[in-house]
Amino acid sequence: MAWNDGISELINEELTKLEGLGDIAISASKSVIDEEADRFQKNIVSDTPTRTGGLAHSFTVQKKDIGGWYGYTAEFEGNAPNGTPYQKIANILNYGKSPTEKSGAISGTFFITRAIRKLKGMDDRIEARIAAEIAKRT
Repeated sequence: MAWNDGISELINEELTKLEGLGDIAISASKSVIDEEADRFQKNIVSDTPTRTGGLAHSFTVQKKDIGGWYGYTAEFEGNAPNGTPYQKIANILNYGKSPTEKSGAISGTFFITRAIRKLKGMDDRIEARIAAEIAKRT
C-alpha cells in the first residue's frame, strides 16, 4: 500500500506552472529590446545635428540574432559628399574636437551620449515585462 499525502500532486502543479517560463522570459526580453532599439534610433535621428540631413539619414539600426545572441547594431553608414565617413563626423560632433592648424575647436553636442543614457534602466524594464507576462499566465 502506497502512502500519498498530496505532495507529489502539489509539486506536479508547481512544475506545470513553471513550464514555458523560459520562452516567456525570452519573448518578453526581445520585445523590450526591440522597443528600446526603436526608441534609440528615434532619439539619435531627432537629436543629430543637421547641416544637410545626410548624417541623420545615414544612421541605421539593424537586428542581429547570431549564434544565440540577440541584439542590434547601430551605426552611421557611408560617407559624406566630401568623402569623410559619417561615423567619423558623428563622433566629432558627439565628443568635440581639439583645434588644429586647419580648423578650430569643435564643442561636443553629446547627442549620441544622451541617447545611450536614455537606455539606462532597460534591465528593469525587461524584468517588469517578464513579470507582467508571467502574471497574465497565472
